[in-house]
Amino acid sequence: MAEAEKMDEGDKDDTSEQIADYLAENFSSLLRIQKRLKTLKEFGPVQYTEDMAVADLASISSVSGSDKVQSSSISDIPQRVSVMLESGYVQKMQRRMNQEYQELCEELEYINWQLDIIDAAMEERMTEEQRVVFRWFYRDRMSLRYIHEVLMPGTRRVRISSMLQKARGALLIEVRSRKNLGDVEGYLRRLEKDTEVEEKRESVHERKDSRITNRTRDKTKARQT
Repeated sequence: MAEAEKMDEGDKDDTSEQIADYLAENFSSLLRIQKRLKTLKEFGPVQYTEDMAVADLASISSVSGSDKVQSSSISDIPQRVSVMLESGYVQKMQRRMNQEYQELCEELEYINWQLDIIDAAMEERMTEEQRVVFRWFYRDRMSLRYIHEVLMPGTRRVRISSMLQKARGALLIEVRSRKNLGDVEGYLRRLEKDTEVEEKRESVHERKDSRITNRTRDKTKARQT
């Protein structure tokens, strides 16, 4: 508790709360992304072969307007494909595939890091009840009403809400703890930018919803008059 109060006093103006909210709200989607990236990583980088190149180049050449392998007539296609192969097209594409695989691995590390913050908060800073409610609400996307009526009928809804708030507080403390440790990989700076983008997107949606609501209200008033 003393640790939490100390951090609250010294870290009020930073982005920790926004980051904690972002991680909680995106818990479910982060897990889905992690699963997809892990599957892709297991396959390894695509091995781009000459046969693949021939098929790709022949396909590109037949598309009208292509500036890569376009020829004046269909009889020029085999020759143009041969020229592209001799100029190192396969090696160029393999470098691109390797680069895409490297970016995939880096993205997976970033996702793993975000989920590690959530896992650490759940395992080290939440009680068992808080952890369960947090998972149900953010990971499984269950409503508080469903949790209260179906999963925890013997627990007052206000107490379930309190558990969820304390769980979010535990996640906030973990975020602030990570910030105090530094940002060697640059992940925190990237996460702050992601959080800013998310907030701007939500702000745009809110303005659109507000305009729709106002137009609906105006139409309703017009009908009444």
